[in-house]
Amino acid sequence: MLVVFIRSIILYIAVLIALRVMGKGEIAEMNAFDLVITLLLSEVAAIPMQDNSIPIIYGISSITSLVFIEILISYIALKSRTVSKILSGSPTVLINKSKLNYKQLKKERISIEELLESLRSQGYFNLKDVQYALLETDGNLSIVPAPSYDSSKATDFKHLPIPVIIDGKVIKDNLNELNKDEKWILKTLKSKNIKKVKDVLIFMIDENDDIFIQRKKE
Repeated sequence: MLVVFIRSIILYIAVLIALRVMGKGEIAEMNAFDLVITLLLSEVAAIPMQDNSIPIIYGISSITSLVFIEILISYIALKSRTVSKILSGSPTVLINKSKLNYKQLKKERISIEELLESLRSQGYFNLKDVQYALLETDGNLSIVPAPSYDSSKATDFKHLPIPVIIDGKVIKDNLNELNKDEKWILKTLKSKNIKKVKDVLIFMIDENDDIFIQRKKE
């Protein structure tokens, strides 16, 4: 038990030093490459902790090697935009001028519900309030508000903005909450020269009962 305790402390210190050497920026803004290195660090440190037959120097050597690889590749990425783009990727525009970028949403495998949830968590309940939304390389969502959006202005909501159609499918629970039916949806779509529900990417009713509709092909 004492041996395991001492080995664990040594390996913990080794991993802590490794993370410090890698730099605070790597931890705060972790991309896919940094995540892999961090997972490998934890793995190579855990093996000698669990198996006393493995010399502890093997774990420390592996940790040192991973840190060296991380520093080397990070340095190359600083000098080469191509390498940086391969390792980190580039920001993706998910909302462009208040319109959902359906192609990029599918590419990033992000559902419209997930995007709307992320917007709400940052205080944006309406797509019309968002001019641009970018998915950063570290997974965070950056938002450029629309010119008309005023975060300091308090607004009385009749109800929360509610989507009734997402990706060509009617959300019946939301429709019932608004005391509407599918006949009302079809009538509304017809007034917008839209023939089928499946042609609609999103149909939202905002807090003032104003309607926002985006076709899939837009």
